[in-house]
Amino acid sequence: MAEENRPVLTALTGLRAVAAIGVVISHSGVPASLPEHLDKIAHYGHIGVPLFFMLSGVVLAYNYAHLSGWQGRRTVRFYLARIARVIPLYWAVIAYCAVYLWIQGRDNHNWALIQNLLAVQTWSGDLRVAMGWYNSPGWSIGVEMFFYLLFPFLIPVVAKLYRRFGARGMIALIAAMFLIMFTLWISFYLAGHTSMGAANPTSAHRWLYRNPLCHLPMFISGMAASFLIPGGARWSTARHHLIQAFVFCFVFGMGAFRPDGSGWSSAAYGLLWVGPFSLLMISLASGRGWAARFLSTTVMVRLGVASYALYITHRWMLYALPHTEYIKKGEGWVPYGALLVTIVIVLLLAEGAHQYVEEPCRRWILRVTKRWTADPDRPAPAAPTPDPLLADTVRLVTNGAPYTYPR
Repeated sequence: MAEENRPVLTALTGLRAVAAIGVVISHSGVPASLPEHLDKIAHYGHIGVPLFFMLSGVVLAYNYAHLSGWQGRRTVRFYLARIARVIPLYWAVIAYCAVYLWIQGRDNHNWALIQNLLAVQTWSGDLRVAMGWYNSPGWSIGVEMFFYLLFPFLIPVVAKLYRRFGARGMIALIAAMFLIMFTLWISFYLAGHTSMGAANPTSAHRWLYRNPLCHLPMFISGMAASFLIPGGARWSTARHHLIQAFVFCFVFGMGAFRPDGSGWSSAAYGLLWVGPFSLLMISLASGRGWAARFLSTTVMVRLGVASYALYITHRWMLYALPHTEYIKKGEGWVPYGALLVTIVIVLLLAEGAHQYVEEPCRRWILRVTKRWTADPDRPAPAAPTPDPLLADTVRLVTNGAPYTYPR
């Protein structure tokens, strides 16, 4: 769990639900009769993945701002908390896939299974290993695990930049990450790799979309954005309305009216979103603005809490639901009804997976390992110590009221 209590940034929790549902819709497909621009937006749901990566940077930096490299049991606690959060349900879905393949009499591809269990499949140049034979969304868990591994060593560097240069340093860091991503994208575009198929080991999809190193700038941008939250909390409500409306129009405008071509498609793997998503998260963290209010509603927060379960379980559930074929082939209102039923079912299954697998396993792992990671020579503090880097956020978001971050 986090080292200190933090106010819950409820709008960012709700944003996780939007990202997960966008991915689900992009995988389930939409009715053929849907207007062209709405169809293009629906197929843009994959941008929920880079959004998750940036959110991870924000949330981790927000909760572990004082983690500094290797700090013995404190760092071990961090790693165990991350593993307990994502791995049990991830393994449960892989087990389901393996049993399904065995029942069907199909090859389990043992080497691919091992890579998936170790969450290193995303490093493979073989698209079937990374996204084919097992749970295809699982490749992003390998990216997240890479981020978790590096985080204790990245956060002190970002925090030092903030202490020395303040908000300008964080803005410069985000700009530098954008330039790195732009350089990578333009290199692939000029070399013709953006037009290659996803199965090609040298394609932009293989590198700009699936390779953890190419997504690291987005994660670091999220970390930098976290340190800008106190400044964003001081913005006027009108500014928050404007920022949230701008990002909404930018994202949906790019989805509906984006130019055709592999160059634009590969830019959507992450490059296009660094600036807009950074602004959006800083704004949403304040809890003000029309989008923040919507995302902070009970329904959206509840969906956001179970969003990881939705993301990691939905793909194979879509394969198992027989009525999904009517989404694209049905006539009249049938496809829309099939889509609605599909979303309801995968949401219910995700809630069950969260309640009965994800959370119980997380609590059990943390309980069992607590005695190994506790500091025997240091008594537990009577109250959590506020992080001075984020003290203004606590005051502005909660108006001084105590707030506990649930983990």
